Amino acid sequence: MNKKQEQQILDYYSTTDKYIRSKTYSNAHQSVFTKESDKYQWLVLEQKSQCEVEVRQTDSHGTITARDNYELTRNIPKCVGVERLCEGTNFQIPFNADEINLIYQFGEQSKAETCASLSAILPQVKDSNTKQIASERESTA
Repeated sequence: MNKKQEQQILDYYSTTDKYIRSKTYSNAHQSVFTKESDKYQWLVLEQKSQCEVEVRQTDSHGTITARDNYELTRNIPKCVGVERLCEGTNFQIPFNADEINLIYQFGEQSKAETCASLSAILPQVKDSNTKQIASERESTA
C-alpha cells in the first residue's frame, strides 16, 4: 500500500479527531493510528497481501467496531467487505453488496462528504430499498 492509498483510507475514517500514526505499534505489515485524545481508539491498516488491506477500528473502550477489507487497484482503494458492530451485542453485521455499491457510487473523499452526497440525492430516490439505505446511513453520520 502506498502513502496515497493509506491517506485515502485514513481520511475516510477520520472525523473531528484526526488519527496520528503510532511509531511504536506500526511496522512493515501494518500501520497503526491512534487518537491523541483517547489511547484506546485505534485504526489499524493491515496489509494482507500486495493487493489487500484489512482495516480495523476500535471505540474508546478498545472494542473493534469496524472491520473493512480493501482491494488496492491502481491508486484507488476499493472497499470489498464491510462489517460493523451491532449496538448492544458482540457480533459484527456485514454490509451487503448494494449498500457498499451505494457508498461507492456517491462516495466522496471523506465520510462527511459521502453523507452529504447521500443526503442530496435522497429526495430524488425512487427505489424504497435504496431510500431506506441512504436514510439509515444519513442518520448514523
